[in-house]
Amino acid sequence: MGRNCINEVLSTSPERILKVYTCQKNEEDALYTELQKNKIQIKKVSKSEIAKMVNSESHQSYVASVKETPNIHIRDFIDESKDKDHSLVLMLDSIFDPQNLGTIMRAAECFGVDLVIYSKNRGSDITPTVTKTSAGATELVPIAKVSNLADAMQTFQKADYWSCCADVGKRSQSLYEFEFPEKTLLIMGSEGEGVRPLLKKKCDFHISIPMLGQIDSLNVSQATSVLLNSYRSAFSSN
Repeated sequence: MGRNCINEVLSTSPERILKVYTCQKNEEDALYTELQKNKIQIKKVSKSEIAKMVNSESHQSYVASVKETPNIHIRDFIDESKDKDHSLVLMLDSIFDPQNLGTIMRAAECFGVDLVIYSKNRGSDITPTVTKTSAGATELVPIAKVSNLADAMQTFQKADYWSCCADVGKRSQSLYEFEFPEKTLLIMGSEGEGVRPLLKKKCDFHISIPMLGQIDSLNVSQATSVLLNSYRSAFSSN
């Protein structure tokens, strides 16, 4: 749902849009015009019908039915990335809030994350709220949904990726002193519990973001943005 998300799909993969539902009455509206130019089927429905489709009032008058993006298989991704000098993979553990997931996906796209991994069973899936919050990034960033995050982490470690998790425990080093490996698997956990103990125990590095103000923490989407930016800054000359 939402103009930005639909515009992103329209500009990158218009063939994925099957049908657009709108309560927009102005046919000279910019998005409406672009949909017509691309010969995409448009169906006019009521505002209440659109809200019911996505269980939200934040649809901005537009909802699209799209072809599902293919799920990336991590072994295929690793095979394709083995000759890269740098690679950044983001793993999400128990991110249940769709707003946070959407914001994280937006940051992942902005900072050039090569792959986002999350569990099929632990956390939010890609919902209309997530796509809108991500400003369409969910349709641009490669995604791998896996059954077991611990197994996925081990697979990346065997492929010469170093796993780093956000953590404030005794093993943590300050982000300001940490040097990111060229191939990094960054693991972010839920706001309440952080990265689960099983994953945390198997991580190669633990990173914390020093807080300079009176509030002692960032939310998970903000922290993710800071860490992704730090990785990219470390290799900006490349």
